[in-house]
Amino acid sequence: MSPVFDSFDDDLDDVAERCASADAGVRRVAMMELAESVGSAAKVLLLKGLGDPDAAVRAAAAKALDEHDGADVVEGLVRSLEDADEAVRRTAADTLAEKKEPACGPLLIERAAHADPFVQASALRALRELVLPDALSAALKALQSPAPEVRREGLGVIGYLKAEEALPALIATAGDPDPSVRRATMAALVFLRAGGPGIATLLAGLSDENWQVREEAAVSCAKIRLPEATSPLIAVMDDPVWQVRTKAANALGRIRAPAAVEILGRALTSDISNLRKEAAAALGEIADPRGLSALEAASDDPDPDVRKLIHWAIGRCQGRP
Repeated sequence: MSPVFDSFDDDLDDVAERCASADAGVRRVAMMELAESVGSAAKVLLLKGLGDPDAAVRAAAAKALDEHDGADVVEGLVRSLEDADEAVRRTAADTLAEKKEPACGPLLIERAAHADPFVQASALRALRELVLPDALSAALKALQSPAPEVRREGLGVIGYLKAEEALPALIATAGDPDPSVRRATMAALVFLRAGGPGIATLLAGLSDENWQVREEAAVSCAKIRLPEATSPLIAVMDDPVWQVRTKAANALGRIRAPAAVEILGRALTSDISNLRKEAAAALGEIADPRGLSALEAASDDPDPDVRKLIHWAIGRCQGRP
């Protein structure tokens, strides 16, 4: 394990010398060691490493900057989004996404309008968790991009902002030709309220031709605890993809839908343990005595986690907390 350096520690001089080595491999290892360093001197060396002639060194520097904060770090990583090497660009994008510095919002918003779709998408991805109202305009513009990755990341920003004024744009993107964009739309609709506008769009996602879109729609229904979704989710319990059925079972439990007791009971006989687990948990959340017979019949399930949930659900159906 490399030592942890302070910016005034003489040991940092050795690393600094290796950062200037003629051997790219030595320089790359030095960048990796600086990932465990603290202080402005280490940060300066890493920022300089972003301009190294060797791509592997630049990538190592971009990754190591995850441990450092400041506008200069964000600016350096943003510049690296235009690096000639794809690995460097992607590493810089990943590191940038981990930064949560609202003060850097204006720079990221500016880059969200960049001509390069990769730079646009990366800037939007970094903006997502900052939850800056000023980013909404850039996110809405991103929905008009010809690049699906830009549209997808724009939806991510809108989803975190929970911006109701963006609802018309979200409804439009639900019909996007790219399934990853439609999936992001389902996730972004999580701020909807029961009985409000946009519900039909979310429910339509439960029957999308792409299973990941259907799965994401079920997840959002669960988060909203959307009672209007009960009948569509019961229908989804016959979906050919088990991951979708599993999320539907979870949603029915979160909604506490008594109408789902029968089909959830049938799911306890599935050969997919995750589905049985979610079905048992859902029956416990609903706590309807009509679920007892199916739960008791499955009480010797081979999966210990499923058995534990079944026993808990039986207690709930019998009126125990």
